[in-house]
Parts: sequence; C-alpha cells; structure tokens
Amino acid sequence: MRKIRLVDLALLPFGICVLFLLLLGKLCGLTYKQISVVFNLWLQGVVLMLSGLAPFGIAVYKMMGAFSLWWLLLSAVLLIYGFAYVYAFIKMLQHYHLPFNAAFDLCVDDLQRLAAKWNTTYQMVNLLIFILFYLILLGLNILISYYLMSL
Repeated sequence: MRKIRLVDLALLPFGICVLFLLLLGKLCGLTYKQISVVFNLWLQGVVLMLSGLAPFGIAVYKMMGAFSLWWLLLSAVLLIYGFAYVYAFIKMLQHYHLPFNAAFDLCVDDLQRLAAKWNTTYQMVNLLIFILFYLILLGLNILISYYLMSL
C-alpha cells in the first residue's frame, strides 16, 4: 500500500485553486496565465498592501479624535509597518512585470526554485505562499486593525 505524504495532500487544494482560477478567467475573458497574475499577484498584493496600511489609517483617525503623544508614536510605527507592505508590493510588481506570460513564467520558476530549496513540491510552495502565508498576513492586519478600533 502506498504511503500518503503531506505533499500528496497538497494536490487536492492546489487543484481546487487551479479550477477556481480557470473559472474566474473564463468569466473575465482571461487565460489561466493572465488570471493567475491578476488574481494571485496584483489583487492579493493590493489587498495585503491596503490591509497593511489600515492600522496606520486607524491610528491617525484615533489621534485626530484625541491627540496624544502615544497615538503619534504609534502612528509613526504603523506608518513604517504600512510602508513595508507598500514597498514589498512595488518590488513584487517590478519583479513580475508585464507581459503576462513572462510574469507567470517567472513566478512559476521562482516557486519551483523555492520548492527545490525547501525539499518539497511546486504545489506545496504555491499553497504555502498564496494561501497560508497570505491569510496569516491578512489576518494579522485585520487583528491589529480590530484591536486599534477597540482602543
């Protein structure tokens, strides 16, 4: 009997993601490569960037309601935090520049290189970055924003 490995378990969620992108691409009139770049790189990147800037915006809003040195200092720290997301998004756009096919192929090459380095599969690295890591960062930004709103 064949032993099921963790990397084998990544094939089903990866296949579901590919199917989702194929269907989304069909609805938008885009090829798989085009929708992959638009959705995974641009859309997810914009959402992360904006969610990384949200805590700064909330801190400024809170500071305008009741100015304090603490809110000013926190705003400065959160500006740096948000700027890190903006910087990462800009660097990602520079690295994965158009045309679509070139951006897609470069992304696949990068994921395959990481898979070899991490001794796993392309599919596993893809899921780790575009789903797990993305959701962790987005969740962290939401939690920080929620916490700031409760202050």
